[in-house]
Amino acid sequence: MLILKPKFDFEVSVEMEITPSVAKADEQEIKDFEVYYGKKKVKLSELFEIKKEGDEAKLVLEGDFSKVKWVGTRMDEGEIVVKGNIGDHCGAYMTGGKIVVEGNALDWLGAEMKGGEIIVKGNARNYVGCAYYGDMTGMSGGKITVDGNVGNYIGEKMGGGEIEIKGSAGDFIGTEMKDGVIVIHGDCGFVGGDMKGGTIKIKGNFELVPGFKEVEDGFEGDVNAGGKGKVVKIA
Repeated sequence: MLILKPKFDFEVSVEMEITPSVAKADEQEIKDFEVYYGKKKVKLSELFEIKKEGDEAKLVLEGDFSKVKWVGTRMDEGEIVVKGNIGDHCGAYMTGGKIVVEGNALDWLGAEMKGGEIIVKGNARNYVGCAYYGDMTGMSGGKITVDGNVGNYIGEKMGGGEIEIKGSAGDFIGTEMKDGVIVIHGDCGFVGGDMKGGTIKIKGNFELVPGFKEVEDGFEGDVNAGGKGKVVKIA
């Protein structure tokens, strides 16, 4: 297990593509692991207090990591526990393992992830499980759970997997969605624009785009895009 704690309050963002596999390296390799602090490439030991306990593929981040981006990118094993807030792109492209954020997450949580699990016990911002600009497919596997509220563009271009929001969400939920499941326990704004497949389940209030028709078990659309997606009201 590897425990990291910031040595000071970061003035600029930290680009840190780190996964639990780093915890299996020797201590000197960990200290020399290179990250970007703003435009400057620095060693991990310049920014963080480092404590290594055994060789388990587990990474524990203690403190405020809200300016630290790309944590868990392409992660395929092990566990990351964030004892605070986390920055943009957490869990992007991940294929396996588990990330638990005890605070809040910023934008692009689980973007284009293919497997594994992400749990956020606070709130998350925009673009959860989305595709990056110019890409055709967002999240295609795994599960993202947010215990609090989220922002806009949740599950845009989603191709599989599951997103569960226990609070409320903003607008443009499931835009261009192809497959998978989005569950929102609270309220949200507009849902299903250009939706082609998959299912959106909503407990609270929501707004449908015009291209949906009512069917026996909910609404189907977006017919303007030839879609067969489902929006379902749940108890």
